[in-house]
Amino acid sequence: GGAGKVPAAPGGSPYRIALNIRQSGIYVAFALIVVLFTMLTGGDLLQPQNISNIIVQNSYILILAIGMILVIISGHIDLSVGSVVAVTGAVAAVLMVNHDMAWPLALVVTLVVGALIGAWQGYWIAYFGIPSFIVTLAGMLLFRALTLTVLGNQGIGPFPSEIRTLSNGFTAGYLGNIGLGVLGGADLFSLLAGL
Repeated sequence: GGAGKVPAAPGGSPYRIALNIRQSGIYVAFALIVVLFTMLTGGDLLQPQNISNIIVQNSYILILAIGMILVIISGHIDLSVGSVVAVTGAVAAVLMVNHDMAWPLALVVTLVVGALIGAWQGYWIAYFGIPSFIVTLAGMLLFRALTLTVLGNQGIGPFPSEIRTLSNGFTAGYLGNIGLGVLGGADLFSLLAGL
C-alpha cells in the first residue's frame, strides 16, 4: 500500500525541505565572500554609500541581465550583447556630440537601433533555424567592428551635462519623491520607469 508515497514530515506535511548543496552552494560562497570582505574593510563594504556605488557602477550589467534572462529561459544564448551595447552607445554618442541631436531624441533613436539589431538577429534564428550561438557569435564580431567604424577609431566627447548626470545614476527627480514608510523615500519617476 505505501509504495511510492513521500514520507510525511514531523508536522504531517508530505513535503520535506532538503538543503541541496549543489543548488545553494553559490549562495553560501557569496555569503562567505561578503562576510570576508566586510571584516577586511572594517564594515565599510555594507555601508549604504558603498552599496549605492556598487549598484550604480554595475547598473548596466543588471539591465542587460534582465534581457538575458528572457533569452536563456527560451533555451538560447546571446554572445553579442556586449558588442550591441557598444555599437548602440557609439550611435548615441555620435548623434549627441557630432550631430548635436537633443539627448532625449538620441536615446529614442538609440533604442530603435538596438531593437532593429535584436530583430535582425532574431530573424535569422527564428526563420532560418540557425542556432543562436552561431548568429550571436557572428553578431559579436560584426558589431564590435561596426562600433569602431561608427566611432572612427577615436573617443567622442564631451557629452551633454544631462547625460553625464544620468550616467552617474542620480537625477534631481522629475516628479518628486514619495514616502515609503520605514523604507524612506523614493523617486517617483524611477519607480514608474522600473514598473
